[in-house]
Amino acid sequence: MTTFPRFAPTTTKALVGLLLDRRASIQRSVDALRREAADAFSRRDLSDMFDQEDPTTDSDGASLLLLIERAEQRLKEVEQALERVDGGTYGYCTVCGSDIPLERLRALPAAASCVACSDRSSHQPRTRVGPDRKATRGADRRSPQVRGRSHREVGR
Repeated sequence: MTTFPRFAPTTTKALVGLLLDRRASIQRSVDALRREAADAFSRRDLSDMFDQEDPTTDSDGASLLLLIERAEQRLKEVEQALERVDGGTYGYCTVCGSDIPLERLRALPAAASCVACSDRSSHQPRTRVGPDRKATRGADRRSPQVRGRSHREVGR
């Protein structure tokens, strides 16, 4: 792996400026999302979380948590890019070691891979989070109180 700066000091300084701006912007977003989530969850009654009539109640909170998770991941990527600058490996693909085009770094300052490696990884099957749909297909997903009872019995 290459361990010397790829760009002239002025170019590196400009890219670091982009990274620092991006870090500040993402951090503001994370902070705002956390405040919004805290506010949303503090206003909710516990019974709202299990409201079968309004499934959006719980999905709104889950959506906020997912947005926070994604923003924190982007923040981590920016921090890793700044570490690569300090280590002299910024601008080199972390997968194959080839140069990452300057145009790509200007557009995506936290990019860790070249276009070819990024394309290869985007075509890989993604790992799913949550239950495997094939494994749960045909499974009885009703609540334990309802499971095993007929529709007529449940309606009583």
